[in-house]
Amino acid sequence: MEKRALVTGANGFTGTHMVEYLFSQGWEVVATDIRREERGSYYCEEGKLHPSYFEGYSQRIASRFVTADLTDKESLLPLFDRQYDAVFHVASLYDYFAQWDELHKVNVTGARNLGEAAAEKGVGRFILWSTEGVYGEQDDFAIDEDAPHNPTNLYCKSKAAQEEVMWELHAERGLPLTVVRPGPIYGPRHTYGVYHILYALEKMGTGVAISLFPKKHALTFPSVHVTDLTRAALYLAERDEAEGEAYNVLSDCVPQVELMEFLFGALGMERWVRVPIWWPLYKAGANIGLKLVRRLDRRARAKGVRPKIDVPMVEYITHHYEFSNQKLKDTGFEFTYQDPRKGLWEYITWCKDRGWL
Repeated sequence: MEKRALVTGANGFTGTHMVEYLFSQGWEVVATDIRREERGSYYCEEGKLHPSYFEGYSQRIASRFVTADLTDKESLLPLFDRQYDAVFHVASLYDYFAQWDELHKVNVTGARNLGEAAAEKGVGRFILWSTEGVYGEQDDFAIDEDAPHNPTNLYCKSKAAQEEVMWELHAERGLPLTVVRPGPIYGPRHTYGVYHILYALEKMGTGVAISLFPKKHALTFPSVHVTDLTRAALYLAERDEAEGEAYNVLSDCVPQVELMEFLFGALGMERWVRVPIWWPLYKAGANIGLKLVRRLDRRARAKGVRPKIDVPMVEYITHHYEFSNQKLKDTGFEFTYQDPRKGLWEYITWCKDRGWL
């Protein structure tokens, strides 16, 4: 018998990929998202370098598309006129420029509304999209799923709060919850996050690139190809032992200096120089850079315009973020892009073919 899934945020970057993958695996897919004009009340800009909305994309693939707003309980009722083997709650307000009230409304209250409806109706599994950002930067290396939450920006704080309310629904209402915590996601159609790093590097031109790195601290950069993320989500949805569990979903973390030099080469920079820096000096420089970016962010917000660069993106490339994917591997899951360089090469090629890089 054909299985049925509900996918929220179905016209977003990850949502379109989730719909595609479920369809390729023979699932009946009910897709949902808000209207473009409603989305405009949350996102001030669209297109390259901004979160994208692929209007009509999932409508062409899904068995059924239902327009609904997570913040409006009544609009969710038509979604639950049928049973689901799995709900993939991909939708969220993912924008580092968004204010707390908006983030809480969509990511926390909206998730609660959907979770309550799913618990009342009864679903086979509820897969919640969270983020590695809920951990913040920890002292220990290779952060696992038991690490405390210490988010450092408003978006990640909203996702940590989202997890709290969903775990409450799991404990009190029996919602069959599984949480996935992906690293920064990239892949075809991706325009916000990892793409910014590639875009900035590409703009440096083809001269000599300088790779700065601390001598005694091997910084790493986490990431996951959207294909592995959607595969892992469905894989976990079909495993009984995954209920009530959270999983970090990301490729193996590689040293940041190696990754940057790989990107230099992939983007056509034929020469680069490694410059080792004393750790206290590197840390001081990173903190100065962050203070400058935060100041620019405050000025931009005061003017009601978007800053040229989001603070959390600078944090990701100047601090150490290493997460363990061992728990997911121990279930038997195998990554297509265990080494992120393979996936990044394909994504860079995809971007070049479209004139994005």
